[in-house]
Amino acid sequence: MPSRRREISLLPSSENVNSFFSRALNWTTTVGRVIIIFTEMIVITAFLSRFWLDRKNSDLSEVIRQQTAILSTTTDFQQEFKKLQNQLVAIDTQYRERQDITPYLSQLTQSIPPEVSITNLSYAPDPKSKLPHVTVEFITVSDEALVSLIENLSLNPQIESVNIGTIEKKTKDKWFRLNVSIYFKK
Repeated sequence: MPSRRREISLLPSSENVNSFFSRALNWTTTVGRVIIIFTEMIVITAFLSRFWLDRKNSDLSEVIRQQTAILSTTTDFQQEFKKLQNQLVAIDTQYRERQDITPYLSQLTQSIPPEVSITNLSYAPDPKSKLPHVTVEFITVSDEALVSLIENLSLNPQIESVNIGTIEKKTKDKWFRLNVSIYFKK
């Protein structure tokens, strides 16, 4: 006699379909399938979106690396630019504080004979008298031109005073050098 196999089934038999246990089990398996399918769809979507997010992350990391490299190369330029900008502000401030030297230079050039040249000129208002003050170094070949220069400076009506610093002529040099401080009238 062949042995019969016994089967165990948790599903309700067809005879008892309307029992509470049968309906609860049927509802649970149906809803469970939907939940499992929905969960699997979320997992698959997350898995597939990971590739897109990894690529986007890689692209953004590369952009950040490039921008960091650009910023690091421009740091020196930025520091030099700020230094130059500060220097320009300082020059502008000094320029605004100083008086206009043009009329004084015009008066000075009228007093210089043609044989005399200027080698150095500096301008600053005198802190004590507040008069415009120019320190000039002249050179000339002839002593007559030197005397003429001193006379012209002394007779100029726009010049308050002339202070002669040094007059020198070196033995092997043909040039007379004259350092003068000139104070102009306001």
